[in-house]
Amino acid sequence: MTLLERPRTGTRRWLARTALALLVTTATTLGLAAPALAATGTVQAAGGLNVRSGPGTGYSVVGSVADGASVSIACQTTGDWVNGNWGATNIWDRLSSGGYVSDGFVYTGSNGQVAPSCSNSRADNAVAWYEARLGSTAYEGYCEMAAENAYGRTGIYASAMADWNDAVARGTAHRGDLNAPRGALVFWNISAPYGHVGISRGDGTFVATSVNGRIGSAWLPYYANYLGWSWPNF
Repeated sequence: MTLLERPRTGTRRWLARTALALLVTTATTLGLAAPALAATGTVQAAGGLNVRSGPGTGYSVVGSVADGASVSIACQTTGDWVNGNWGATNIWDRLSSGGYVSDGFVYTGSNGQVAPSCSNSRADNAVAWYEARLGSTAYEGYCEMAAENAYGRTGIYASAMADWNDAVARGTAHRGDLNAPRGALVFWNISAPYGHVGISRGDGTFVATSVNGRIGSAWLPYYANYLGWSWPNF
């Protein structure tokens, strides 16, 4: 897609939103049922669009969708901000076929949400994994294993520091940022040389091992030598 094409697409989105708003208003005025918002879209990304395992550019690529392909959107959630075809957006579409794509490259007829919220996202599941184990000492000394297990994986990194250093190398590390989104991994340079890792709840708190000697929750940064956050690469 060329830059010259983007304003025309943006205009189509504006016209679509306006038409939809008029249709909803008319239906409501006449006492008719308002039409349901479509949960479909068309990919508009030259070279295709990466499908990722979670709602962020730090998640692993699990596939791709061709430019011009029609996609079915099961639900939508928020994640990394991406500069898409119509400006910056943090909306991510979970495809019915599996995986997430940035809504900034999917034409849906609206710049906002067009599908139900993802109430059972990977991030929610990962946080819930910890919350189901609050008070447990089973993972003491194995913080990286706990974080990976929370996402249904194991044996990816040898330690939290290895995970963090890889995030730095991949350019996905948000150094010193305390505003970690829900589901993001949060890191500390403690317990040398292993480090420490937990998962953000998205409200300024996190869940991790070794909170008073057990799995618990606390406000960031809590420990010394806070490094920052990154989306998991698993």
